[in-house]
Amino acid sequence: MKTSKPYEYSTFADYLEGIGEMYGDKPALSVYDRRGQETMLTYRQLSDKAKALATVFADRNLSGAHIGIVGENSLEWVIAYLGITASGNIAVCVDAEQSDANVEEMLVMADVQILFSGADSKNVGEKMLSAGKVEEHYELEGKGKDSVSGLCEKGEALIQEKGQWAHPVLDPYQTAALVFTSGTTSVSKMVLLSHHNILINVSDSLEGVEAGPKVFSALPCYHTYGMTTAVLDTLVRGAHLCLNGNMRTVMRDMMLSKPYCMTAVPLMVEAIYKQILLGAQKAGKQGMLDKMLRNAARKRRRNGDVSCPELEAMWQQYFGGLKLIICGGAHLSVEIEEAFELFGVHIMQGYGITECSPMVSANECHGGRLGSVGRTLACCQVRVVDEEIQVRGENVMKGYYKGEDQMKEVMDGEWFRTGDLGYVDKDGYIYITGRKKNLIVFKNGKKLSPEKLETLIMQIPIVKEVMVYGASQGTSADDVRLAASIYPDPELTKDMSTYDILDSLQNQINQINQTLPLYQHIQMVNIREQEFKKTASKKIKRYLA
Repeated sequence: MKTSKPYEYSTFADYLEGIGEMYGDKPALSVYDRRGQETMLTYRQLSDKAKALATVFADRNLSGAHIGIVGENSLEWVIAYLGITASGNIAVCVDAEQSDANVEEMLVMADVQILFSGADSKNVGEKMLSAGKVEEHYELEGKGKDSVSGLCEKGEALIQEKGQWAHPVLDPYQTAALVFTSGTTSVSKMVLLSHHNILINVSDSLEGVEAGPKVFSALPCYHTYGMTTAVLDTLVRGAHLCLNGNMRTVMRDMMLSKPYCMTAVPLMVEAIYKQILLGAQKAGKQGMLDKMLRNAARKRRRNGDVSCPELEAMWQQYFGGLKLIICGGAHLSVEIEEAFELFGVHIMQGYGITECSPMVSANECHGGRLGSVGRTLACCQVRVVDEEIQVRGENVMKGYYKGEDQMKEVMDGEWFRTGDLGYVDKDGYIYITGRKKNLIVFKNGKKLSPEKLETLIMQIPIVKEVMVYGASQGTSADDVRLAASIYPDPELTKDMSTYDILDSLQNQINQINQTLPLYQHIQMVNIREQEFKKTASKKIKRYLA
């Protein structure tokens, strides 16, 4: 059922019916193969395939089953998700980047009965099937009868026989998806999200967004940010979504798709910015670029005009018509936001968490506040208690699967305690300052969010990744000194010795220290040879560092 709100549907069956009827033969989803060849589905094709899959499940009277999806982004991933949810079953979304052992453990924890797996996880599926840990196993990208494609063909025959597609009567408040949190601690929780949780979030997160006719996303579908903000938001408004399923081809696929908008995490945005700087350096134009950025920044401060034809032409040369980046999942520095504005590209920051389906707040395409994650969506409310952001509303999860004790830890009545620290200004804009569990506490009682220092250190050109932490120097937990573990950019430091890298970093960190109170000074610098392990939203897994 379509509601009175723009873009809002009550259930995924309604969503599937609606987008197919409304947008018909418009391009819906595209992916690129290893050779850069595009495969595209129209809205009618996508809707028909997902309806066919849903009909197969309905024909078997299968409802409420836990059906796992593990694999890289693909057309079949989206078809499987929509077919599972529209048929009244529960899509169990699993991180495909985990080890086989971890994937298997997560599937067992979630009581998965049927499994769809991509090529990289096929062995897990076959192993679990032979061991009786799942009842059925299907390939995502295969073409045989034991694949999404094969099931869709079976469903299409059933629809032709019956004259219509089939699904049970769905309750908007029944569970649609089980999603694992991808936090920076070692224990993942299993979040239960209803049709209403997700679809009200889709509708409300689009308010004030003008994302254009084509969107590019490399965000994983198994993550709520990728599924809600990239896939469902784009499809519900009839735009063309280009999905990347392989991080090695992200930049290539983005250029091939020629998008107006892309969804990203800060790590991707920082990588794009550093690629521009590196390109200017290789062309011997770094000095010229620095001068243009300084002049454009002065012009902006003087009269508010951010247009700079030279910088916009440079951006066009590198990234074509990309004009909007929707960014979330972690903190992005104000300096990078400002730099992108000077290139003629607007970064629209938002804030979300898996338990909130995931969006809590977002800036507008026109306006908003630099450094802020925007204002609260209509479907929820935000309050700040002891600096912690807390949320209640229609997008807040049903609960944790097998997690009654976990629910007691995170709920204060109707309010979900996010664990994120921040504040709300007088105009309702939210600012995130750090993670509660990451706080460094000193012997003198002072506290520090390491994210503050990490933002400053990330401005050093040769730094690709950094984690600030309290290194123990005594017998008590609060007897610490601040340390920074840094992974240097291998491209920018390939001609430097380890000593040169450390010397350069130390000199620039000393300059940062001079701007900070004594207790916030970085006293140790460690150089890493490998990237940090990261979550699906590209946050560093601190417990593994």
